[in-house]
Amino acid sequence: MDDYKFTRDTYMDTYNTDIARRATAGGILRQFNETATQNMSAFRPSYDELLDSGRALMVSRMDIEIPDPPFMEEPIQVSTWPILPKGAVIRRCYEMSKDGVLLARASSDWALVETASRKILRMTPDTFPNYRYGDYVNLFDKKFHISKETAASMETAGTHKVTLRDCDCNGHMNNTYYLDVLCDAIPELYDYEHHWVNSVRLHFAKEAPLGSEITLRRCKDGDTYLFQTFLEDGSLNIECQIGIV
Repeated sequence: MDDYKFTRDTYMDTYNTDIARRATAGGILRQFNETATQNMSAFRPSYDELLDSGRALMVSRMDIEIPDPPFMEEPIQVSTWPILPKGAVIRRCYEMSKDGVLLARASSDWALVETASRKILRMTPDTFPNYRYGDYVNLFDKKFHISKETAASMETAGTHKVTLRDCDCNGHMNNTYYLDVLCDAIPELYDYEHHWVNSVRLHFAKEAPLGSEITLRRCKDGDTYLFQTFLEDGSLNIECQIGIV
């Protein structure tokens, strides 16, 4: 194993698998995030220590490939590693495997934010001096973008009220829960024996705070669903592309 990778042994529990006992996209993302949190705790500052210093890491992009989702209680290994920060962005990659076979992987962009002012802070290697930095893995050839024409063709697919169970310690909807909400709006996934998510491209535009209501808009292109969600003031919340098999 590459020495820059932080790896933990774990499994998919009942809260992160579907009726077919298969890992959900949101469940896989939660495994990735938990591994990153433990990586931060091992090499400091931990996420709690970062919050205590008045700063937080906020995700702006998450790409995920799921060639072979694991099943409930199946033993897996989850790895993560950061990439040297550049300007205001620090990237992080993830892998999920079983006995050396790749099950899922992801890459992400994060910004360091001053929590009081919401100011984005520039980073250098000295910002996280204890990290073991690795190589970036690009999962997709093209940047994810929803055109104005595609956005105009979308239909409203429901709303979601952000409740206490949705929120993390920053007071807004946890980034992993968006996938749960969006997957609920994909009809094919209710045929859970035959369909599941195999790719995700997720861009975060604006936080959804506790008590807010987001409106989902959706369109389909073959085996791919495109989503935009909006806050009550009409501002863009997230954009997402979900591929299914």
